[in-house]
Amino acid sequence: MKRLFFLIMLVSSVAANAQFARLDKYPNIPTQYDAAFVDFVKDFASGVAKSSYGQYFGQITRERNIYGFGAYYTDQDGVVYGQYRLGNFLFGIKMGVQTAKVGSNDHYICYDLTTGDPLYISKNGDKYSLPADYGQNYRFESLTYQNGDKYVGETVNGKREGVGIYYYNNGNYYYGKYLNNERRGFGAMFFTNNTITIQYWKGEDE
Repeated sequence: MKRLFFLIMLVSSVAANAQFARLDKYPNIPTQYDAAFVDFVKDFASGVAKSSYGQYFGQITRERNIYGFGAYYTDQDGVVYGQYRLGNFLFGIKMGVQTAKVGSNDHYICYDLTTGDPLYISKNGDKYSLPADYGQNYRFESLTYQNGDKYVGETVNGKREGVGIYYYNNGNYYYGKYLNNERRGFGAMFFTNNTITIQYWKGEDE
């Protein structure tokens, strides 16, 4: 009986570890999906829209539906950068006063903005604790450069990696994903003249 109990506990422990090993920080969106999304929204104009949630600046349809890349300024979640479909948040950064949540509504990683440390991963309403050494590599930081530019977003070992916003000293800013300090995949450039361009950045291995 003791041996059987030990085996059950061992199997449960392995299953739990395997479950955590498969748990990403947030949804891993295939490039093909992002490309299809961009193809659909690339010709949408930029504009301002207001709702009970807050004020939005970003892409909108001719019918003035919020659809594409944009930023919502809200009381509830702070500034919410990312991608939207028919007014609904799909993926991006919810940057509040104390925390930043990166991902979707149902699957995201939460960071402490005062320290930059990752706090937990939330998926489908459940919170998952992180390994003790997780915060040594993954952080959410504000990095200021000599030319006055600033990056706010995810880093790995001090390099821009993950999702973030790059603010230029001329007032423009770029939202997108990074890998090893370089832009990677689709992202959006927001200009001070209230226009937006979607760009694609590929790595040397593509």
